[in-house]
Amino acid sequence: MAGFVDFVIAPAKAPRAIVRFAAAAVALIAFACAAAQGARAAPLASVPFYINEEGSMSVSVFVNGNGPYEFVIDTGATMSLVFENLATIEDFTPTGGPLRRVIGILGSGLMATYKIGDLSVGGAVLNGHIGVVMPDWAPPRHTPSGVLGVDFFQKYGAVFDVDARVMTLYPAGEIPGEVIRRWRKVDLKATQYANAAAPLFSTRGKINRSATTFIIDLGSGTTLINYRAAESLFSQTVATDLNGSATTGSRLNDLFDDREKLRTGRLDRVSVGAKTWKSVRVFIHNAPIFDEIGVQKIRYGLLGADILAKQDFAIDFGERRLYLSRS
Repeated sequence: MAGFVDFVIAPAKAPRAIVRFAAAAVALIAFACAAAQGARAAPLASVPFYINEEGSMSVSVFVNGNGPYEFVIDTGATMSLVFENLATIEDFTPTGGPLRRVIGILGSGLMATYKIGDLSVGGAVLNGHIGVVMPDWAPPRHTPSGVLGVDFFQKYGAVFDVDARVMTLYPAGEIPGEVIRRWRKVDLKATQYANAAAPLFSTRGKINRSATTFIIDLGSGTTLINYRAAESLFSQTVATDLNGSATTGSRLNDLFDDREKLRTGRLDRVSVGAKTWKSVRVFIHNAPIFDEIGVQKIRYGLLGADILAKQDFAIDFGERRLYLSRS
């Protein structure tokens, strides 16, 4: 007979052998587990990032082995994409397939798709990517070569060392525990919109005492809230500096006559999970993305790189988690 029955009917001295065998098996399993943990702890890439003139983060990306090219990290974009300036260098072939919807801060659109190929950040790769080619931004605004969107970051957990300006990538769900030990955990919700390439990830937070939902948007250099969220602030007579002048609720009607304008404000506090940031400068704007995802009438915002990069942080969309260091 096979299996454990053989051990049961073994000679009298067999139990010691069994104990030794069991101990060796346990040791082997423990070694294998430790080795597996060690393997998981090895990063796929550790690359420098820099803060561009608009306050968002950029990294160097190789496209089909060529480059490196400047790509903006944009967790508010559902699809990684390239700009025309890169398309003039690389040969991207149209797929001839159906149009794809791209969602970003300025709204969404259906666009023709191209065979972009492999987007590589060290050992982290988005293989055989089908994406879109966007027009370059109007001068004098600097246009990067492309955007790394949620479709890339769904595959990888990313840890950002803000002081060292280094982004370290691990397989999704495998950021080592010792790296984020004692960091604050923030649960994220994934929402898929229409036929977008990937979901957007959001979390519940507060602006002062008002509950507000935020999309995690590293592509936005400055945190942005819609006018519905801003209205709740003035009911609490929180001082702000809109367009350079101090104001409170006494100018509420004048302030919100034109909701298409981009205004600036300074909030007492913004909170996500157990983390609070004080005296936060924000943009106030009914951005088209809020219409696209149907949240213009509720308090909503984009949690930008300006807030997230005030401390070391990590995003792991595979686990639907945001991690914020305590420093």
